[in-house]
Amino acid sequence: MKKHIITLLGALFALFLMLPTGFAQEKTPEIDGYQWAFSSDQTNYYFGNKKMSYALDEHGKIDKSRLLFSTIMTYEPPKPQMIINEREARGQKLSGYANFHGIIEVREIDLDKQTVWIRSHKDIDTAFNILASENSDQLYDLKVLPKDQPEYIFAQQIIDYAAKHKDDLKDNTKAMQKELKAAQKAASKDKDSNKDNTTHK
Repeated sequence: MKKHIITLLGALFALFLMLPTGFAQEKTPEIDGYQWAFSSDQTNYYFGNKKMSYALDEHGKIDKSRLLFSTIMTYEPPKPQMIINEREARGQKLSGYANFHGIIEVREIDLDKQTVWIRSHKDIDTAFNILASENSDQLYDLKVLPKDQPEYIFAQQIIDYAAKHKDDLKDNTKAMQKELKAAQKAASKDKDSNKDNTTHK
């Protein structure tokens, strides 16, 4: 049962990850559905404020100790070329990477443990087309991360935002619960249908 729910949650993450339609023409470009947090020397940090929610536990209940959200990091030269060079050195595919521009990730912050878990990672080009996608187990421990590090600053800004928008997060999480229940119902219906087909063979 637990494995089944985790699979359904994984499917919901695909819906949860809102791919942007593009940049607005600003000095620090705006991205639809995302809020700019800050910029370091070669990276612009954004988080998906429109769909940020609390996580759901294995029973589908709201867990307010965990924040679930998507992020975008866009890169400024020479960082894109540096990453392309690293991929080439590792023998990874380079198709489409001439326009490599940054990454989209689904992240989870555990407020109790003070950790940031990167759940999935996607490379994107300037038109937000996905160049490569992979699951991730990367974990940042905010208790030991230096406070002047971009990842620490980024996480704290998201935590502060969540604390000020609890009602929005609650509404988004209820919508996720509704989608999860619909997915469970559809999966159960398909399972019963498959059983009937097997019986009549």
